[in-house]
Amino acid sequence: MLIAAKRESLNQIIAIVGNFSISQIDYENGVERYKVISKFAPPSRKKQSLRSQVIDFLIDRLIVDIVAEEESVQINEKRIEAEVEKRMESMGITDLEQFKKAIPSQTSMSYDQWIQDLPYQIKKGQLLQIRVSTPLPSEQEIRSWYAKNKAKVGFEVKFREIAIAPKDSSIDEESRVYKEITEIRTKVIKDPSLFRLIASGPRNDSRYKASGGFVNWIAAFELFKQSSILASITSKTKENKISEIYRDERKRYCILMIEGLRATPIDSVRRGIQNVLYRDKEQKAFEDWLDSMRTQISITTYDPTYNKEHNIKIQEEIYNLD
Repeated sequence: MLIAAKRESLNQIIAIVGNFSISQIDYENGVERYKVISKFAPPSRKKQSLRSQVIDFLIDRLIVDIVAEEESVQINEKRIEAEVEKRMESMGITDLEQFKKAIPSQTSMSYDQWIQDLPYQIKKGQLLQIRVSTPLPSEQEIRSWYAKNKAKVGFEVKFREIAIAPKDSSIDEESRVYKEITEIRTKVIKDPSLFRLIASGPRNDSRYKASGGFVNWIAAFELFKQSSILASITSKTKENKISEIYRDERKRYCILMIEGLRATPIDSVRRGIQNVLYRDKEQKAFEDWLDSMRTQISITTYDPTYNKEHNIKIQEEIYNLD
C-alpha cells in the first residue's frame, strides 16, 4: 500500500518500505546504479523525472530484499563466487581477469557494477522460480514473432571475416589499424579470391580465426545471440559482396564477405524464439508481481516530486508533543 506524507525531516528520509527506509544518501548512491540499468526499466516509468525513476528503482529493490528474506534466500560470499564461476563456464572462460574484461561487452556494465548488482539478480532469479508464474509462449505468438522478424532471423548465412585488433586505444594506433583494414578492403573488392587467403593468414584477429575466419551455415537468429553487430552487418550485405568496415564488441576493425544466403525454416529457430518470448514474458510477469507487492507491503513516500508525479495525496503528519 502506497501512502504519501509531508514532513520536515532532519535525516532526509525519502520513503519507508516495510521496516526499511530510503534516505537521501541512498538516493544519491542509487542514481548512478540506476543509470547503468535504466534501459531495462519499464517504458511507463521513463516518462517520469529521473528522481521518480530512481525512487521507484530503490523501492523495487527493497521489495525484492524483503520477500527474499521471507523466502530465506541467502546471498553470501560463497554464493557470489559460485555464480561467477557459473557465468565463466557458460562463456567458456577460465581466467578471472579475462572474464572481468568480457563482462562490459556482455552486460553493458563494468565488472564492479555487475558484481555489485549480482546479489539482486540472484534474488530475482530465485523469486521468479518460487513466487512468479510465467506463461509459456503460444504457437501463434511464436509464428507472429517469426513473421515480424524474418529479416533478422529468417535466413541462414555463411560468411568469412577479417578482423584487426588495435594494440592499444591511442589515436595513432586506431588510425593505423583503420588504414590497414581500408587497404585490405580495397584489395579484396578488386580481387575477391584474396579474401580467403588474407582471412586464413596470421594477421587475422577474428574470433573465427581458427577456421580461417569462416563460419558455415548459421541461422541469423543464432548469430544474433552471438553478436548483434554481426547479425546486423550480415543482414545488410548481399551474397558474394564485401561489407562496409565495422567495429565489433571488442573494438576490432572488421570486414566480412557473404559466401551464401538461404531461407531458415521456422522449426530451425523455434526454440530460440521460445526463449526470447519467454524472457520477455518473464520480465513482464516480474514487473506485474512487483506492482502487486506494492499493494501488500506498506510504502510511505515523503518526496514532493515523486508524490506529485504519482498523483499521491500528501498527508500532513501531526505531532503530539505532550
